[in-house]
Amino acid sequence: MSEALALGYSGGGDSTALLHALCACHPDQTVHALIVDHQLRPESAEEAADNADYARSLGAEPHILRWTAPRKSQAAARQARHTLLAGACEGLGVSLLCLGHTLDDRVETLRMRAKREGAWRTLTGMTALDASPVWPEGRGVTVARPFLELRRAQLRDYLKRLDARWIEDPSNEDAQYERVQLRQKAYPPGGPAEHGLLSLSDQSVDAERLLRGAAWRLVERAVSWTAWGGARLNADMFSLAAKPMALRAMEAVMLAVSGEARTPAPDGVAACLKALEAQEAHTQSGVLLTADGVMGRDPGAVLGRADGGAEPAVLELQAGETGLFDGRFEVRAETACQVAALGDRATPEGVSLSDVPPALRQSLTVISCISDPEVVELPGLALSETDNWSLLCMTRLRRWLLPCEAPTWFDGDKYASHIRAALAKPV
Repeated sequence: MSEALALGYSGGGDSTALLHALCACHPDQTVHALIVDHQLRPESAEEAADNADYARSLGAEPHILRWTAPRKSQAAARQARHTLLAGACEGLGVSLLCLGHTLDDRVETLRMRAKREGAWRTLTGMTALDASPVWPEGRGVTVARPFLELRRAQLRDYLKRLDARWIEDPSNEDAQYERVQLRQKAYPPGGPAEHGLLSLSDQSVDAERLLRGAAWRLVERAVSWTAWGGARLNADMFSLAAKPMALRAMEAVMLAVSGEARTPAPDGVAACLKALEAQEAHTQSGVLLTADGVMGRDPGAVLGRADGGAEPAVLELQAGETGLFDGRFEVRAETACQVAALGDRATPEGVSLSDVPPALRQSLTVISCISDPEVVELPGLALSETDNWSLLCMTRLRRWLLPCEAPTWFDGDKYASHIRAALAKPV
């Protein structure tokens, strides 16, 4: 029995076509329609309810997800949307999230990136299978885009043949947004310029995949991981590796150790690699690297800074709850507890910190019982009998460097083929 499917369903043409295709191809399988209400317009709640009714009429199970802190920014809305979708997938036990992105979406994204004249890596763009772009909420979610080779117009033609209902989001015509501006400019689909851009993107995707694979192999040889969330880097192996490989490996280790949601800037990664090779201490993008090549969480990032640039990371859980601390630990509370950094607190009796460089000890994670603060646990250094925490470093590393794979039962080509077959039939 295959697992349930989920899709992001907005009621627009692309996601409506996806909903129809998924329900048609999997009539006996649960299809969860995740409907995000951004609450940016007065009518959004009613539209979300209508979308739920429509999804239900096709046999899908609708779920309305509301953005509780709406801001009129496409970037903020995208971040909130993916966070809500990832959270819903986790709650439903679904690992594959289908989205209705089309070839037109891919081209528009590439055109926006090309305008910024960044490095070749910016032209990788979206692919048919990607890790969820949010961390740590999306750590177990893979995004599938079955329609990435289909045109938006093909999906509309498919819906017309079904006499289906869909709506168009007014923001798709709002010229204040860059994507809409590009969409409104003449740019012939399938022309030489588009073909060249897609070809460059395909080459970039292939190059990035090879580079990440090489970086994974370097990390396997040159990095050892500590139980408390740190990493020991072999400076000689990093210095002997090809520079692009070493930089990508360093980037991945920094993400895994820091738990940060954002990718460190290229200049910051290069500075950290230079410090490792020079055997110098360095602080960058949420990590602290010692002169001996041990990398851990930057105490200032997790404890908060005097200048107010960062707030202290604190997680409180009630008995039976599970929460994520600082993007690095998943904690399952047996009793009400607080999770925070060690800071200036005394080391619990019987716990040795000899394995931890002094500069990194303040950032160690501590789980303390709320009813009895003297009962504490340092994950990786003082284990409880019930093992109520998980370290997410290796999960982040794999998600960042290794290709995403869909479940064996999932065939992404099936849904696009279904639409092509429907369009090929005489009316």
